[in-house]
Amino acid sequence: MARAPTRDAVLKGMRAALRLQRDLGLDQGAARGHRVDVFGSIYRQNVPLLFRKLEPLLGAYLREGGNPGIILTTRRPLGQQRFTAAHELGHHVLNHDPHADDDSILRRSPDHARDYINLPPAEQEADAFASYFLVPDWLITALMQRHHWTPQHLQKADVVYQLALRVGASYRATLYALVRNRVIGAGIRTQLVKAQPATIKRALVPDYPIGSTQNIDVWHLTERDEGTVIEAGRDDLFVVKLREDSNAGYVWNFDELEMAGFAILKDGREQVTEGVVGAPAIRHVLARASDATVHGVYTLWERRQWAPDDNPKRWSFDYRPVYSHDAGLFRPSFRHAGVAR
Repeated sequence: MARAPTRDAVLKGMRAALRLQRDLGLDQGAARGHRVDVFGSIYRQNVPLLFRKLEPLLGAYLREGGNPGIILTTRRPLGQQRFTAAHELGHHVLNHDPHADDDSILRRSPDHARDYINLPPAEQEADAFASYFLVPDWLITALMQRHHWTPQHLQKADVVYQLALRVGASYRATLYALVRNRVIGAGIRTQLVKAQPATIKRALVPDYPIGSTQNIDVWHLTERDEGTVIEAGRDDLFVVKLREDSNAGYVWNFDELEMAGFAILKDGREQVTEGVVGAPAIRHVLARASDATVHGVYTLWERRQWAPDDNPKRWSFDYRPVYSHDAGLFRPSFRHAGVAR
């Protein structure tokens, strides 16, 4: 007999996710505006987390001799790894039996009954847990407010992709969360799901060649990202666009980024208003981190060289490199902000 997704299963998974967020303080204070630390949350539950080159499995929840454990593949993009991690954490929190998961967990949605034919209730619960734990409604709201994104903005694939980077979920999972939160309708989601993230990434850096985009994300950073936590993969690219009053002598300085190990690949300016004398420009920089770039808060200053202390403007972000494509046991550290092993 076919099993449709049950309201009870979804509610059970949702409530467990919200309860754990509260218990770990993930929805409080400064943490409320940043992506949920799913790997760190697993660690704080005293569950060993191991990364291995699994294929075709994405992950598994284990109980050996009554001791829990989670294994994740290193062969998937970070957003998919994080969703799988949240799914396996759901199995643990909800006291489910051991289970191995393939990529079918990425293709199904709780609002599509046909995706849940013959699916055990435990899987429905773990899916709901993962969705609410990884992309809670309050995080979507906080990010929309920070970036001044309206529901109309989130009808564009490139904006949804940037939201997905900041919540730390896959593009598809973010679309589902937007429908769940009633930011967009199911019809808009049907259209947006046709967009390919690889195409979106290449469009952000049209003059910079990218080979495989599987483990590369492209962040579009603006002044609205001031103070944000950026958890990025080692090969990610950063398109930084900052308003610059260069006609008044103010210039952004990127020396701190270069000294920290970031490579400045391109540097230029775009006029905000063509043909208007004295109009500000947009400083447009393409950067990439390196293996030597460590966790830290980096600050850029817009100053006049002859009067560096005269009303300077600052822009900072908290950079946290993620090494989830290296095999090994997860161990949080201050150096790599909870993702070094």
